[in-house]
Amino acid sequence: MELTKENYYSLEANLHYMSVSQFKSFLPSYGGCEAQAMAKISGEYVEPQKNAFDEGHYVHAWNEGTLEEFKVNNPQIYASAGKTAGQLKANYQHCNKMITVLQNDPLVMKALAGQKEVIMSAELFGIPWKAMLDSYQPEVGIFTDLKALKEIDGKWWNKDAQAYENFLDHYGYTIQMAVYAEIERLFTGGNEWLLPQMVVVTKQDPPDHEIIYFDYEIIEASLQIVQNNIERVKAVKAGLIEPLRCERCEYCRLTKKIKRIKHFSELSLY
Repeated sequence: MELTKENYYSLEANLHYMSVSQFKSFLPSYGGCEAQAMAKISGEYVEPQKNAFDEGHYVHAWNEGTLEEFKVNNPQIYASAGKTAGQLKANYQHCNKMITVLQNDPLVMKALAGQKEVIMSAELFGIPWKAMLDSYQPEVGIFTDLKALKEIDGKWWNKDAQAYENFLDHYGYTIQMAVYAEIERLFTGGNEWLLPQMVVVTKQDPPDHEIIYFDYEIIEASLQIVQNNIERVKAVKAGLIEPLRCERCEYCRLTKKIKRIKHFSELSLY
């Protein structure tokens, strides 16, 4: 199918294409759950919209140049009662602070220049993938992804590795940048990867921000992680393997049926 901005996030597109977010949604190491991933792809389960997503979309709309349109199409971002009725809710007023921080940094604006929301697709690991690049500058050899985060310097516990990790590893952003680089290379027929960059702005007050770049070594290593996991993801998505339930995510809690009674000592494992 041909991808457009109108159908990029549709059920049809998600069924036909793999994406980085969909890939990670299958992997427990990135907070994913196979059962929930399949329920979302089939349309059986719709994930509740969270403020963090809308806030991220608000900042992305600014980068794309469609912020006023976003405001019109999302009346829920305005207060509807009380003294502040008709005004942006406090969290979106803070998003304006985040945007101001980005606008006032010349290097950030240089990183975010170029074509906006560029859709690409390519076949990786035997299946079609899709990607949308926030800012694309092939003439200077870079593309940039914009992220709004709680904080940059936090640490997150990795239960499998029994170690703390940074936000890039915790959320799989290195995988995102690597897959985007490979999709862009294949889509354009290039011989080399463009240099992926990430502009990060935090929700702190005042907001912090950074520009982070990713080298070829991490692209190769991250693509290897995808290759190591993609065959099972492909099999589950194709219905060849029964998806596993994590019994912790929102979907599993919603559909949970108790099959046995646990001994109290088992709770020490969780």
